[in-house]
Amino acid sequence: MLAVARASLRFFVIGFVVGTLFAPRSGVETRKMLGEKLTIMANQILEIAALPPIEPKRAGQNGGDAPNARRAGGTRGSNARTTS
Repeated sequence: MLAVARASLRFFVIGFVVGTLFAPRSGVETRKMLGEKLTIMANQILEIAALPPIEPKRAGQNGGDAPNARRAGGTRGSNARTTS
């Protein structure tokens, strides 16, 4: 498993270097573009990291994996359809 990760990282770096060397822009423009994109990605990661953690009680209400709490009231096993 570790060998696959190393090979993937190696080929990513090789592809990145080759792609940068054969870029259709000049070196100055390419470095400027890469710097801007890296800055944007870093800011997005910092914004994501600044979000507060989800509370377990709210996670269950919003579709999370929190254990289901029993509902107050109602009968157990009642039919969802009612006739009026």
